[in-house]
Amino acid sequence: MKTEAPVRLGIAKEWPSRKRVIGWLDKMTPWTMDQAIAYNNGVELGPGPVRTLPTASYGPVGHRANVRAEVLALKGKPWEHAMAEALGYQLFGHQLSFFWHRQFRLLFPDRPQPLRLMNWEGMTEVMAMSIVIGWTERGVYQAYLTHAALNRGYQLVLSYESRHRCAHAFMLRLIAAYKGDMSHEWPSFAQTEPIYEFILEQWSASDPDLLVPWLLAACDRHTHQAKPDTQKAFWDCSSFPQTPLEILLLFRLRSLIGLKNPQLEHPLMASPFDRAAIQQPDYIPDALMMATLNRVREDWPEFDRRLSLEEIRDQEFFT
Repeated sequence: MKTEAPVRLGIAKEWPSRKRVIGWLDKMTPWTMDQAIAYNNGVELGPGPVRTLPTASYGPVGHRANVRAEVLALKGKPWEHAMAEALGYQLFGHQLSFFWHRQFRLLFPDRPQPLRLMNWEGMTEVMAMSIVIGWTERGVYQAYLTHAALNRGYQLVLSYESRHRCAHAFMLRLIAAYKGDMSHEWPSFAQTEPIYEFILEQWSASDPDLLVPWLLAACDRHTHQAKPDTQKAFWDCSSFPQTPLEILLLFRLRSLIGLKNPQLEHPLMASPFDRAAIQQPDYIPDALMMATLNRVREDWPEFDRRLSLEEIRDQEFFT
């Protein structure tokens, strides 16, 4: 086992400040629930007899609400409740998308270009944040769903084959280590960061001090991977430059198995991320979501069964 302290990068000079990140997030283009409202009112969203689902409403609207919750956190304001409301929409949106990907391939088995539109990076971030705010069961389900999407090849080609999000792979591999019964045959990019490899090997060590130098190195790395993406360069933490999502996920998982977490003195871990998030009550769907769910169940009676944890965990989906 490698035990010597890792080489630290130090804090990146170009790491964007919280004020700058808030400015970026505040400029996100709004989105509407028009598609879901139309669907709830009986409108057929696609041509032909196939009843298309409103996959373009809940995920995007939830993502923008997630961004607003993150802004609250970075401003030092209460944020967990707003984050929970956002995650509720995102989780439902990902379920709709997964179900439609599977149905599409069953309906059109000979189509030369089957659907590959699921954002595995966004799904991973939602998984991690769900667990961070105390939604362990929902977060674990999202982890199974994300692994199933990857194993079935539902993910966007570019995001998986070109962007090489090592931090996202790390978070999925970490939850897989926590559960022990989910897996994915990762490409080589997922194992290229020695810091993450050590943390994955020792994440459940009883002595929290063993992890300190490695977690501090991971925090440094985060600041170097917090640049905005371009058409040619992609960075692990471009979508959460000031939020230590990967560290907070690790801390919550250690807490769930009864282990103490180390204290990290690092600018990335500044308030409110220097303490555990306030655990949120379970999500209650609003009237709009319930109306969508009612029509989905009417159009597709197999919806709940196809998305049950038992079927998601079926060997058909796992390597």
